[in-house]
Amino acid sequence: MMAQPIRRILVATDFSEYSRRAMQYALSLGERMGASIDLLHVWEPPPTLEAESLMLGAGAPGAPLEPSGLAHAGRLLHAWAERYHASAVPLRLQLERGSAADTILRLANTGYDLVVMGTHGRTGLARLFMGSVAQKVVARATCPVLTVHGMEEEQEALPVG
Repeated sequence: MMAQPIRRILVATDFSEYSRRAMQYALSLGERMGASIDLLHVWEPPPTLEAESLMLGAGAPGAPLEPSGLAHAGRLLHAWAERYHASAVPLRLQLERGSAADTILRLANTGYDLVVMGTHGRTGLARLFMGSVAQKVVARATCPVLTVHGMEEEQEALPVG
């Protein structure tokens, strides 16, 4: 069976170092395969926000948190992506609101050939309580998912012996 060509890559970012490394992998793949990249950030409202009781944003009396949170996330996405615009790979930015895993999965199933994302490599209680967006995407995506693990630097920094 012949592998499908990779033409459209979805890169999910949370602006972390792990996401930066995932973006570097995606750019490398995109350059080699002639693929375009959609860089996605999903803004998740704080879990305490409910439709009837939106918190107010700091410094903006009467302004709901959600619009200012989305606007801030949009500014971060543009600033974060700025370093990649010099690449030969076509880059498009996407900002969505919702559950990160559900949103990535919804978009991944709209014609992407590959999803690339960083993973923090949490284990134990941190993983149990925080969950793993990458794990959920890998388990449920209908296209291949490349996860770029973030624990290499931490492991290299540990003394041997």
